[in-house]
Amino acid sequence: MRYIRQEIFSEIGKKGQSKLRKSAVAVVGLGALGSVAAELLTRAGIRKLILVDRDIVEVSNLQRQALYGESDIGKPKAIAAKEKLNDINSEVKIKIFIDDLNHNNIRKIIDIENANLILDCTDNLETRFLINDFSIKNKVPFIHSSVVGSKGYILNLVPDKNNPCLRCFLKEAAQLDTCETAGVLNTITRIIPSIQVNEAIKILLGKDYEKNLLFFDVWKNELMKIKVNKNKKCECCVKNNFEYLSGKKSSKTTKMCGNDVFQIKNKSIDKKEFDNLKNRLKKIGKVTDFDYCVNFDNKLTIFQDGRALLKAKDEKEAKSLYSRFVGN
Repeated sequence: MRYIRQEIFSEIGKKGQSKLRKSAVAVVGLGALGSVAAELLTRAGIRKLILVDRDIVEVSNLQRQALYGESDIGKPKAIAAKEKLNDINSEVKIKIFIDDLNHNNIRKIIDIENANLILDCTDNLETRFLINDFSIKNKVPFIHSSVVGSKGYILNLVPDKNNPCLRCFLKEAAQLDTCETAGVLNTITRIIPSIQVNEAIKILLGKDYEKNLLFFDVWKNELMKIKVNKNKKCECCVKNNFEYLSGKKSSKTTKMCGNDVFQIKNKSIDKKEFDNLKNRLKKIGKVTDFDYCVNFDNKLTIFQDGRALLKAKDEKEAKSLYSRFVGN
């Protein structure tokens, strides 16, 4: 009875619902877009969700990131999301990865977990191009989404010799506004992932999906469909030069979509080192232990793999703090 309203919708029916209950979807990024997308997929009865996020919940997230509340502040988003989603639909198997998706782990997370589809709900070009490389090489469809201000974009990217990829139209050096520079309305962050999940259901069911780039400005109530042409000289889908998947274009320091937050990973640490680090930090300040990570004085969050999120005015200060508390 849980899915009766979907089953009586003629485009899905019981047969389509059965397909959804056999599908696995990876959601990369559990912020404003990914939190909504993950919830809708959970309620729709997807068999398995693979959730990937490297960030923690901040108070500024609560304006638009639907799954989280004040009690989740400081907690890894993947953990907080799983807790909420398990309560919504315990039938859905949820696998979480509290990590930065990169060229070293993307196969383990996406391929080995048998994802049929990837939802790009990230906030940076490097991860988007990494997903694009993986999608083209392994023929796994993905749906790109992004929002800023009152505007949002969605593009279905299904690998095929005649279809474009993300790098066909989105340049690496694109000077894009961010949530920090242009703000973001919480209304657009509900609309875009809703359309994204709608397209995901179409692709999973083998239905006709939207071939154009969809653009929506919620403030001006503008909706456009923009044709994206395949770049015949594309490094990725034409030349099969997977620079992001090979690690050639990976970075150690990343500016996060938050309030002056940087991610740094210079070294790997084992469990003993992680426990020793926690004990050292407890001697000099307030430490909140989330098991997978620890938060120090609300300025530094360190994960078990040595990755850290730091609040700093610039990259130089972030690297200095990392060296001071974690080491070189």
